[in-house]
Amino acid sequence: MLILSKILVTFLTVVLLARVAERMSPRHAGLLAGFPLGTGIALYFFGWQQGAQFAADSAVYALSGLSASAALAWGYAQVIVRRGELAFMPLAILAGLATFLVCNLLLQQLPGYRWISLLVVIVAILVIRTLLKPIKDTHIKAAPTLSGWRRWIGSKSGSLLFRATMASVTILMITGLSSLLGPEQAGLLAAFPVSFFPLMLILHLTYGSEVLATTIKHYPDGLGSLVVYTLAVSYLYPLLGIHWGTAVCLLLAVGYLVIYGALRQRLAAE
Repeated sequence: MLILSKILVTFLTVVLLARVAERMSPRHAGLLAGFPLGTGIALYFFGWQQGAQFAADSAVYALSGLSASAALAWGYAQVIVRRGELAFMPLAILAGLATFLVCNLLLQQLPGYRWISLLVVIVAILVIRTLLKPIKDTHIKAAPTLSGWRRWIGSKSGSLLFRATMASVTILMITGLSSLLGPEQAGLLAAFPVSFFPLMLILHLTYGSEVLATTIKHYPDGLGSLVVYTLAVSYLYPLLGIHWGTAVCLLLAVGYLVIYGALRQRLAAE
């Protein structure tokens, strides 16, 4: 029953995000990719399996682990901005995953204090945002002509099934390992971009490296929502429990995105 719940929750959230992202530009899709879906689901099921305090402790480490998630996107981008050909996609995947793992190995050495985790992720977001800033924005003009399995991946049903399946398998692995790991390693794994990583692969296969690079460029901005959510979980889960705690944390994350979007529009109008 628990495994089925994980699969259903992950499928539904990925589908919802995909439906909203379809109506957005690559820039806005990058922002929305930071919405707390994968990490939120992982922390919720940590609480369900191991208790609210375990999830709250894991959230402290997941908070710093978000810097590894941003580093994954940066590592992937380093390949595609230099070698945009699809033949280099495996190298881009390896670069992104290797960057994530190396960052997590370093983050394991940090003490589990909220202020340290918060400082680390803020600095990482600012640094990676600056490193990605030179990437030019590219808009999707028209759907490219694809053939074979790439046509299926590029279709709505194919992309949704691919993303939801990858996300579900990843969530099952992360939450399954939580019973064997402590909150430190479990929290760092929970920061893996469960929803954004398969989206990166689909965009690369369907629209090419330039559109994907634009989405990656704006991914660090969207991580602010995850920072707010994860920090709130570390405080509210022990106080409100996993159900009410999740609801309040999601409202705070949505509030961040609304405020951030309004500020961006205001700055763009000036």
